[in-house]
Amino acid sequence: METTLLKKRATLYLATIYSFLFLSWLATMILPDTCTVVWGLFSIFPILATVLTRLITKDKSPWYLKPNFRKSWKTYLFAAFLPGVAIFLGGLLYFTLFPQDLDLGAHNLIVQYSQYGAPETIHFTVQTIVLIGLAFIVISPLVFPVHIFALGEEIGWRGYLLPILLKLMSRRKAILLHSLLWGLAHAPLIYFGFNYGVDYWGAPWSGILMMTLVCVVLGTWLAYVTIRSQSILPACIFHGAGNVIGELPVLVSFMSISPLIGPNPIGIVGMSGLLIGAIFLFAKLGKEQA
Repeated sequence: METTLLKKRATLYLATIYSFLFLSWLATMILPDTCTVVWGLFSIFPILATVLTRLITKDKSPWYLKPNFRKSWKTYLFAAFLPGVAIFLGGLLYFTLFPQDLDLGAHNLIVQYSQYGAPETIHFTVQTIVLIGLAFIVISPLVFPVHIFALGEEIGWRGYLLPILLKLMSRRKAILLHSLLWGLAHAPLIYFGFNYGVDYWGAPWSGILMMTLVCVVLGTWLAYVTIRSQSILPACIFHGAGNVIGELPVLVSFMSISPLIGPNPIGIVGMSGLLIGAIFLFAKLGKEQA
């Protein structure tokens, strides 16, 4: 009886959120000018799907919003700083492999932030960029508005669907499945040019596949901190910090190489630090359950 109800809840959650995504995709196809507005709701859809599923199935299970900080402070530190380290190392590897793509003039930074007072000309050195990267590792967990934006996705994917799947299957299968489904939910965004743009090999399908891989990697990290803390708050910090520092490599890149490769962590080389970490955590979670 419990298994049937859990399956019903998982199915209803997924049907609801993918319905929202499909309707948004359809609306954007009909009214392209609404693209930014419609997809600005992307992080709200998981909350709506969770609330509707809970109401319809009378689900009183925990929301995973309790901090549990005293017992999980090490997990909070892990979530705050490890993504920054992993992304920094991935960016370092990218620019080591493709040094010609390192823009010491930071033209992307000037274009994006000149309206906020950024200077019209910048002259970085490699040492300066490394120091800025290290500073971003420290600063990124403190950008709380970004963490709040990440809360929407975490409430649905890690706070609701993942605990259900953990009761229905092994830990490793639950982590992989929820990450794959989370990745596929990004497909409409990639289709319309978010994250990767539109001018790259195999667009948009290669971008959809790459984003799915990115979400499997990130989903493993996020599942790890959620399981360890029994709270989604460390996942929100991880998610937000990763979003902040993940933009840094692009700001010092000419973007002359495919976004499927890097420099930010949605490319295969840029995500290399996160990928290695995810493999380690995936193995660790399986051993802990055995």
